[in-house]
Amino acid sequence: MISGYPVPQPFDTRKTSGCAVGASLTPHEAHSLYRQSTNPAFAAHLFANASRLRDQHLGRSPWWSAGISAVTPCELATLCTYCTFFTRQAARAEDIAAAARAIAALGIRHLHLSGGTSLPDGNGTHSGHGQRLVEMVAAIRAGTDLEIEVNVGPSLTRGDVRALKQLGVCAITSSLEVLNGEVFSRFKPGDSLSGRIRLMELCEEEGMPIRSMMLVGLGESDADRVDHLLFLRRFPMLRHLRLSRYLPFPGAAAGGVRCSPWQVARLTALTRLLYPDLDIGLAAGNDADDLPLWWLAGGGNQIIGASASMKGPRARTGAGGEARAIPVGERIVVHDNMPRIARYLGEMGLAPVFSPRFRERDEICHAYRWKNVAMMQEAGIALSVLNLFDKNYIGQISANDFDLNAGASYYAGAPRAVALTLDARF
Repeated sequence: MISGYPVPQPFDTRKTSGCAVGASLTPHEAHSLYRQSTNPAFAAHLFANASRLRDQHLGRSPWWSAGISAVTPCELATLCTYCTFFTRQAARAEDIAAAARAIAALGIRHLHLSGGTSLPDGNGTHSGHGQRLVEMVAAIRAGTDLEIEVNVGPSLTRGDVRALKQLGVCAITSSLEVLNGEVFSRFKPGDSLSGRIRLMELCEEEGMPIRSMMLVGLGESDADRVDHLLFLRRFPMLRHLRLSRYLPFPGAAAGGVRCSPWQVARLTALTRLLYPDLDIGLAAGNDADDLPLWWLAGGGNQIIGASASMKGPRARTGAGGEARAIPVGERIVVHDNMPRIARYLGEMGLAPVFSPRFRERDEICHAYRWKNVAMMQEAGIALSVLNLFDKNYIGQISANDFDLNAGASYYAGAPRAVALTLDARF
């Protein structure tokens, strides 16, 4: 033990077979654990516990996914200062469908589409990208059986969410990136944090699974990061969280320095403690070299194995080393990075699979909201059944801030619980 840092004891594996391990973790305890994880000795035990939770809830089989970016143009008047992925041109649905077929031919069964933002108008009835996205998904569905997630920022209305759900889209992304409003406004001056939160609320109300993202190292504090994770507790439909490692791309106005992989690993471990059955992935700014530390910290289980961009023509030359560049038509190239990533994972005793491994849901949550009801501006009702199968699990992890020689304490979680919540805003 390094002086001044208590080292947590390993979990009792007999008590970690259930779900909702972090449901009772208090904000104070979450901040304390993250603060203490700056010490490698403390972090090593935290990583081991987080990995054990991942193995118990998601298994030890990473599974392949792929991404197609720049599927929609960014129509923000003022661009995000760190972004170089945007395009002002609309991609052709046939090009996107062709790239999807090439990705499916690699054996990959899961795909996420990402693109630029077009903010809906003030009354929430106009969406610049909603219909376009529906057409893209339909075109892909016509030629493949891929599981599809979408991410076009806060560009969707309630009607769009419903249409995408009817098409079988498995998740809609609302990437908050950073919850600190001042930092968000500084780096994303043309975007809307409230709009992104509202999209998550719409998905929650419509029963649509949610995918979100955090950008680590943009200028937020450690406390901001923990508060961000705690804020996500408001969304039981959250299924997948991806962590971006800030990288000042050449040509971007934001500048700054690259985020350390240690920051992402610590945040990965805390996320796993708070959300033991959440899929915790890596996003932009990370590369294959980040996978071992991410996995040791409890990350998993989705791995991006192939990608394509609609931003413009790509060179048809080989990608170098083990990566492959696969031409698709005249404009598009699919980049297959699975050989190198599979080798890295194989050296860790891991064998990635092609079928997505979605977790067994251990809670039921339904929520409905109404506007302008009688004297109320907004009213809502929510019904939640937690720990549906009444399993035993660790419900609280308490780090001792006062006795520096003491380890963390672990307490049993609550049994099956039913909660009915009513709220109103006048």
